[in-house]
Amino acid sequence: MNELKDDPDSFFKKDLERKKKFGLVYGSYAGLNPHIIVADPEILKQVQIKEFGVFRDRQRTLNRVNGKEMNKALTSATGDHWKRLRTSMSPLFSTTKLKEMIGIIEGCTDKMVENLNRILKDDDEKFSPKQVLTKLSLDVICSSAFNVDMHTQDSSNENSQLFKMAKKLFDMKRGTRIAFLLFFIFPPLQRVAELFNYSILPSESIRHFAGLVDAVIKNKDYDQSRIDLMIQMLNLEISEAETKTATKGLTRNEIVGNSILMILAGFETTGNTMLFVIYNLANYKDAQERARQEVKKDVEKHGGLTYEVMSGLKYLTQCINETLRIYPAVVRNSRYCEKEITINGVTIPAGCHVDIPNYGFGRDEEYWDEPLKFKPERMEDMSKINPIVFQPFGAGPRNCIGMRFALIEMKMAISKILLNFEVDMCPDTPVSKVYLGLLSYAFRC
Repeated sequence: MNELKDDPDSFFKKDLERKKKFGLVYGSYAGLNPHIIVADPEILKQVQIKEFGVFRDRQRTLNRVNGKEMNKALTSATGDHWKRLRTSMSPLFSTTKLKEMIGIIEGCTDKMVENLNRILKDDDEKFSPKQVLTKLSLDVICSSAFNVDMHTQDSSNENSQLFKMAKKLFDMKRGTRIAFLLFFIFPPLQRVAELFNYSILPSESIRHFAGLVDAVIKNKDYDQSRIDLMIQMLNLEISEAETKTATKGLTRNEIVGNSILMILAGFETTGNTMLFVIYNLANYKDAQERARQEVKKDVEKHGGLTYEVMSGLKYLTQCINETLRIYPAVVRNSRYCEKEITINGVTIPAGCHVDIPNYGFGRDEEYWDEPLKFKPERMEDMSKINPIVFQPFGAGPRNCIGMRFALIEMKMAISKILLNFEVDMCPDTPVSKVYLGLLSYAFRC
């Protein structure tokens, strides 16, 4: 605990230390669950892509202990259940749908700019990026998913119930940590948890979001001209009985669970990534100015922050990718082995989890020159970068389904900030050990 207190990144650094000590492939246990940590890109390419049929599932632990709604979400689904959900939900994030949602996303980012302008007048130009950007993310996903304004960014609504419940979902209290440990040590307990609809996530927050989604569903008029994600999912609704044979479609519980999942994913991972991008641009003024000039040039060319602009912005994309390399949204990924297989001389037994050290890959001197330095230029030619070594959104068929949506949101928000402000450090901004420590600190704009 003292080590973690002194260095909040210490837990994640273990993957690099163990690679040096044990090599590219080594084993460990999480409770009674065997894990193989693989830092060999060639083996991982087989695991995540070529032999995907053997490694379809992310994990088989803690995916039945999230309550009846979240147990049906895409991240918890396994096997053919996952395949049906993925097939059904992928079109929700098509190019056509994303183009239609650009206006919604820009409207949310305009509110963020209004809030920052207010902060400039009232708060000595200092702002908490964690709060501003996570509120923006929550606003974007609620507006895009449900086409409703939850007023999460309103200055008069600083303590909105929605924002409180979203933050509470990530509050790891002592009881939650004990429950995690019990399910790791005794995996069969997950069946009992599922039987009694137990959720390891804060039940108050889950009930709040489930009630919110149900209310939105009941109030929909099924206007086919609507573009929000909820209407698209409702158009795919099937009964529980149909799931036995259907290859496409979502039940009501699956719609609710995946709606909550979108809120969770949009709130935390996207908000935190934007936070770290802003941190890097504040710390590297030359990169900030170059990104600003690129945005200005593209806006003049296309007449605004259009979808075409969001699909470009090459240098800003480099800044985002470089940030995701240093500060990955997911520090480790995993795949579950359904049957014994030998890959490049390494035998992976059935029932074993393969762990992918994203954090370790991103800071490994074997792949990156001066890995702790922010160098967007290294992301200029992505064809030279191994997509297994750098996989911020995963790799293979089970990569992040909302990747393109998240990138558009990040580009739109950061572009708005660059067009309206200069971001700088202030005395409260940490300059080292920032991976976890940065989250509660301030910048100056």
